[in-house]
Amino acid sequence: MNSRIALLIEYSGKKFHGSQYQKGVRTVQGELERALAVLARQPIRATLSGRTDSGVHARGQVAHADWPEALDEAGRVDVLWRLNGILDRDISITKMASVPDDFHARFSAVEREYCYSILARPQRSALLKDTHAFVPARLDLAAMQRAAEQILGKHDFTGFQSTSTDKTVPICNVFRSQILNLREGELEFWIRADHFVYNMVRIICGTLIDVGLGKRDADCVSLALQCGDRNIAGPTAPAQGLTLDSVKYPRAFELWD
Repeated sequence: MNSRIALLIEYSGKKFHGSQYQKGVRTVQGELERALAVLARQPIRATLSGRTDSGVHARGQVAHADWPEALDEAGRVDVLWRLNGILDRDISITKMASVPDDFHARFSAVEREYCYSILARPQRSALLKDTHAFVPARLDLAAMQRAAEQILGKHDFTGFQSTSTDKTVPICNVFRSQILNLREGELEFWIRADHFVYNMVRIICGTLIDVGLGKRDADCVSLALQCGDRNIAGPTAPAQGLTLDSVKYPRAFELWD
């Protein structure tokens, strides 16, 4: 009898060609399914909460899979340890929970939150090169925050959507859009919403960086939202600065929150 399990996953995106399975290249889904199959001794499909691109990291990616037998708490702990022993060191399953058969890692999600990390200082960092976007200049944080606040609420994000993506519903309700100044030169942009379109966060961040550099006015964000014109927004920020921080589900599923 199969038992549906939910997995909380973190990974460094540097050596992955994104999260979604692609033939012939290393992906998060591919590595996860490989480990599950080795342990279960049969093919097992894993479904992720959403796609991350090459170079993008995760602290709170979620997947579900159907395990071939029922698992009590001790069984889940054992499976968790064994899976992490099979997986490479740049990916780890941090938690596991038993969930109902109607739980779906992608379609049951109600919110997702991302963090984009920026290093704004004259010299590059040897330690942060894989996790931060490097901007060798000072940024106007007040202007960036004014621009970020314009994203809050429900909007059509066509102007912040990659032009090469498949057509998806562009209406997103943003609950958090905030710039944090952690220390001199180290910034984080946090955004939480019920839905995201492809490359939305990286395009927003590229726009905010341009605003911080004085290349664009802070009101360009509102204009891009109103006009739905990708050319009004800024460039797509580098992938390595982006981290999927968390995925939220209804309390009825009683995951690890």
